[in-house]
Amino acid sequence: MKNLLADFFFFNKRERQGIYFLIIIIFLVASSNLIFPKVKKNLRFQSGIESNYILKIDSISNTSTQEKDTIYSLFDFDPNKLKLEGWLKLGLKPRQAAVVLNYLEKGGRFKSKDDLKKIYSINDDLYTKLEPYIKIDKSSFQKHYYKNVKAPFKPIELNNADSASLTTIRGIGPVFASRIIKYRNLLGGYHSVQQLQEVYGIDSTKFESIKASFTACALQKLRLINLNTASFKELLKHPYISYDFTKNIVNRRKKEVFENIEDAFNNQFISSNKFEKLLPYLTTK
Repeated sequence: MKNLLADFFFFNKRERQGIYFLIIIIFLVASSNLIFPKVKKNLRFQSGIESNYILKIDSISNTSTQEKDTIYSLFDFDPNKLKLEGWLKLGLKPRQAAVVLNYLEKGGRFKSKDDLKKIYSINDDLYTKLEPYIKIDKSSFQKHYYKNVKAPFKPIELNNADSASLTTIRGIGPVFASRIIKYRNLLGGYHSVQQLQEVYGIDSTKFESIKASFTACALQKLRLINLNTASFKELLKHPYISYDFTKNIVNRRKKEVFENIEDAFNNQFISSNKFEKLLPYLTTK
């Protein structure tokens, strides 16, 4: 019987090494169950709290013996201005206070008492106890509001506007601003806001949405074309003057001098509507 037991419990060298290794693994697993929950709890706590509150909260937590939802001292307070110590005196636990302070740190504000109920760390029972003592200073919000109100928009005059001022108009970006200025240079200035509809990409819908953003055009800024002295190239450069109309003007002034602007009109080469738009750019002197 003794020999039988000896044979049963006999292990060779390789088997003994395997048993030792297994014992070590069991020991490590058992130890990890004691160590890792504390580490995990620590990490989870720190991830939800702003770093500038962690050390302070930890130091208070180590000495705090307050019970759940226990109110130590009730006093009037503004939740937008209360510091960490104040929240703790009201009965909040460090983690609850940290959530509130984190909300304020990120730019949140309590504009009414009910806003405090939206903070997930403050339950209904705690809010009910605090609600009579919440005193929000709304004047600070009014000052903040008026400080950040933009100045009223001033309509823009097309012939003096630069790209920067044009892009302040909703619906006009850098591309449209560039096109408006290029067409203004080609025309020699705008004599009417309606001419914006001739800018590439500005259809009737867009024009209706932006026309109120402009004042009447400064006509003194228009670049005038002298019918009697302008070169063929200068005449042709204007978008309202066709090649045939340019040729007609040049041929006619070889025989006559234009006394009046209207004398240049010839319905064979320019329509009455286009000539009417061209009139503000013409002169005979």
